[in-house]
Amino acid sequence: MQRIRDIAKGDRAAFETFYQAYQKRLFHYLYVMVRGVDVAEELTNDVMLEVWKGAGRFRGQSKPSTWLFGIAHHKALNELRRKRPRLEPLHISHKMPDPALGPEAASVRDSERAGVWRAVSSLSPEHREVVELTFYHQATYREIARIVSCPVNTIKTRMFYAKRHLRTLLATERSISQRERSS
Repeated sequence: MQRIRDIAKGDRAAFETFYQAYQKRLFHYLYVMVRGVDVAEELTNDVMLEVWKGAGRFRGQSKPSTWLFGIAHHKALNELRRKRPRLEPLHISHKMPDPALGPEAASVRDSERAGVWRAVSSLSPEHREVVELTFYHQATYREIARIVSCPVNTIKTRMFYAKRHLRTLLATERSISQRERSS
């Protein structure tokens, strides 16, 4: 919180530190929301500019990350309202080679990850956002409720339906994969 107060005083070094700490997570979050690299980059810069200009309005009633992702949420929603999101597939940003896996096991793992991201990308923006904030950013339901400005029970309901939809999609994906491997 001290860093935000320093930014409010015009401290460029504090802003640079804040930017470095959150830029990648923020970009990933926005990318998942708007499904476009160029738009996510532009929104990331817009959000950070808003932090620079509006740091004095931060009241300290939440974590700085909750405040930041709240700004990002509203900017992403405005972008989605302004124009229909592009249907660009998600990159599998968590894909790291595992030298302990053999080529076949690595291929199966990569296929499963791709299936998960296809399933996540097929969720509604509201459900996708809750999944993203929960599993990638480790936000609590209370933090997510603050970010998206809705009751905690709404977040719980969105997660319930998102998980149910993902279970169905992934079960279908698994059975298709098993049939292909046994052919």
